[in-house]
Amino acid sequence: MEFVRNLRRSLKLFSSIDTSAFASILVVLVLILLVVESMSYNPHRSASVDLPRVLHPIAMAGAGREDAMLITVTRDGRAHFGSDQIDPVSLATRIQDRLKDREVERKVYIVADMRARWNTVKIVLDGVRSAGIIRVAFLVNQRRFPTLRQ
Repeated sequence: MEFVRNLRRSLKLFSSIDTSAFASILVVLVLILLVVESMSYNPHRSASVDLPRVLHPIAMAGAGREDAMLITVTRDGRAHFGSDQIDPVSLATRIQDRLKDREVERKVYIVADMRARWNTVKIVLDGVRSAGIIRVAFLVNQRRFPTLRQ
């Protein structure tokens, strides 16, 4: 009889759920997801490309604007206008549609993969020029040299 009373008393001790351990696991999972999301940030908002590296790049602050006209050329020959994949031949009409808005900057930013074929980049550039855009900027990364330690 004594054993049964002790058993009931011990069952009452385990009848509540510890939510602090559950909450701490959720917090860790959320932090992991935030870190993974921040590492996969792509500032060019479309297909991933390996940008060419140059010695003296010029900062292009306008490329980060929400309404910037950004054209991405991937190494396999695909072209993206913003985040939409397009045919490079129909690029001029898409740009002219965007130019109807007076607030849009009259400049196109081209993000070309360093291994993209020049023919595809030339078709995109011809489409930009036929739309009436004169100001074109190519986005690149800065080349870094290893530092010498003494």
